[in-house]
Amino acid sequence: MNKRLSSLLFAALFVALCLLPGLATAIVGPSDTVANEPPVAAPSLRSWDGSFNTRVLSQAADWLGQHFALRRDAITLWAGLNAKLLRSSVTDSVLLGRDGWLYYAPTRGDYTRSDPMSEREIWCAARTLFLLQENAESRGADFLFTLAPNKNSLYPEHMPTLTRRDAPSDARRLSARLEEMGVRYADLFAAFEAQGESLYFPTDSHWNGKGAALAADVLLGALGRNSAFFAGPFADSTHRGDLYEMLYPAGKREDPDYIYTGLSFTADSDNPDNITIRTESAAGAGRLLCYRDSFGRNLYPFLAQSFAQATFSRKNVYDPGTLGEGDTMVVELVERNLSYLLENDPPFPSPVRELGARSWLSAEDESVKLTLAKGASTGYTVLHGEFGARTPDDDSPIYAIVGGPDAGISYYEALPRPEGFTLCIPADADGSVRLLFTVNGQWVSLPGVLQD
Repeated sequence: MNKRLSSLLFAALFVALCLLPGLATAIVGPSDTVANEPPVAAPSLRSWDGSFNTRVLSQAADWLGQHFALRRDAITLWAGLNAKLLRSSVTDSVLLGRDGWLYYAPTRGDYTRSDPMSEREIWCAARTLFLLQENAESRGADFLFTLAPNKNSLYPEHMPTLTRRDAPSDARRLSARLEEMGVRYADLFAAFEAQGESLYFPTDSHWNGKGAALAADVLLGALGRNSAFFAGPFADSTHRGDLYEMLYPAGKREDPDYIYTGLSFTADSDNPDNITIRTESAAGAGRLLCYRDSFGRNLYPFLAQSFAQATFSRKNVYDPGTLGEGDTMVVELVERNLSYLLENDPPFPSPVRELGARSWLSAEDESVKLTLAKGASTGYTVLHGEFGARTPDDDSPIYAIVGGPDAGISYYEALPRPEGFTLCIPADADGSVRLLFTVNGQWVSLPGVLQD
């Protein structure tokens, strides 16, 4: 075979291989997206304004790359080969455990204690919950916070061998601070560790139906309510794990699950992943506002059954503004997302404090940078502040001295953040703003300067 013919055959084979995914997709049909993979929009000849879409070819290539025929099967085959031969995961989100167990890889740092939160971060997270509870209770409502444990915090025996620091977890450190501050906290770690059976799915990052029932009993017990959901009755079922779906999208494995059969509440949505779900129950009493994450998918039905009216929200901004006398507010957050408590500011006014007579150092050559928050609440001024060289002690509150000789002086406690704070004061507050906090145990006062 001469060189020219060989080149032509090679080129023809290359073109055929390039066309094969498109031809197969046309015959077999497109493949679905994998797990929680964001879908690529189908290509269009026209742009939004009706003009010709000059990016139609690149968009078509992107769409075909995600939807070509048998893509899920190819990914599953490749993942299986890597797991079997190399004991490695083909996705950064999934960690291969022992005995067929899978773990959510981003929890590795919590498990090994390799990247702990600072003492200031832990204190600020606890203080945020303290201020949230204080505001809820000022409205006549009950408050409860809980952490859903990472799976490897409860079941480390199936984890791969990893070096772990001999140090308390961030969750344990936070619970100690919450106890110091008097924040009502339901300890799910102790409740799950006391059980002799695994209550999380082997191939999912969440608790199963019985685990959710146990969590509900613990939360309701902490609120002074009697429940026995964990005792059943349950019907056997199966569940396709989220981690398994990420790793083996065309795989067929399912984990055992348990469906509680005694629930009778009504909901405005059948989708447990909705941002907001509202429920009513003739068997329940009182009103509930529950902020939850993906662990609330299995948890919320039990709480919905227990309250006459309930609102479940997946928003990360916890707002007690709708609470009234006799209501209940529950915040559920998974252990791996503790940092959310430092990233989202609850929208409520900074509480007024009576500090009494005290002395402090005044450093007029330094200041705290203040910025006006966008979309501030009506009737309030919301300021964000950042500290300079003088940073607060790990356990120092941040107070704002607002006013002056003519307008009078008021003291407010700001929402603390590791490198600053958020202050929400009445819009008609007159005078300057000074910040008060401790540095090396000594109270320091710095002027706040509004930045453009």
